Amino acid sequence: MSAQSISAPINAVAGADTPLSKVLLMATLNNGPAMKPVTWNVYRLDHGQSIWETSLSRHSANIELTPGLYRADVMFRDGSVSRSRTFDLRTVSSSNVIVAMD
Repeated sequence: MSAQSISAPINAVAGADTPLSKVLLMATLNNGPAMKPVTWNVYRLDHGQSIWETSLSRHSANIELTPGLYRADVMFRDGSVSRSRTFDLRTVSSSNVIVAMD
């Protein structure tokens, strides 16, 4: 079964000439894909506001972000579990942000 992915460039935080980093967001359960509907919120920590929010019918998404320090919050749509993870895109061009939901 393939994961649903959303590609959404998020470059409103910096100028158009700023290179974007590719980010894979993935929620897991028991060391495998969560395969449950989740809501993702991504925050740029030096701005303190949500810059991307979506509800997905699957556990993962592909997005692009400008360099910076971020936090990803993920919650099962039924509200039973929520987790967060901080990630740094200041020195990398891609990152896998895997959030264990158990």
